Amino acid sequence: MKIIRLAAMSSLLFVLIVGCKAGNYARLKNQSRDDSKVTQQKLIDNWSEYHIWFKSAVIVFDPKDDDKAIQVGSGWGTVHDQETWTAMVKENTTGHGNLSPIGASYNMTGVREIWSPDSRFFYGYIIHQQGDLVSLRMVDENTMRLFYTRARFGGP
Repeated sequence: MKIIRLAAMSSLLFVLIVGCKAGNYARLKNQSRDDSKVTQQKLIDNWSEYHIWFKSAVIVFDPKDDDKAIQVGSGWGTVHDQETWTAMVKENTTGHGNLSPIGASYNMTGVREIWSPDSRFFYGYIIHQQGDLVSLRMVDENTMRLFYTRARFGGP
């Protein structure tokens, strides 16, 4: 009986802790297939309006013209010029015209919008491989910190 009570109390404590922390994480909103296609073309054409980061199977677009920022960790590549962006788009575009980072070995999510926890503020876009672990946590009211772990399919 004591074990059941302990398990129930532990579960309740876990839910309370997770629930309190959940308010600090971004909302990732999936776009429809058609909207994603339009947004991808907009991102390709207007690349210079964004800070662009990429790593293995993920690309992040952070608009330059706002007071919001997305922080990424070390080991991320960035796009600073037209030549780099043109080469990246050429290498990472599927036959259907979708952006799909070259490291992706599985289906991509399409474009996902990054919003504040309360959906009031827009921070940018992310495209990543399905199954990747992606979360963004509020650092302050103008900054999100990206946490990304690539999915592992097959093998040990």
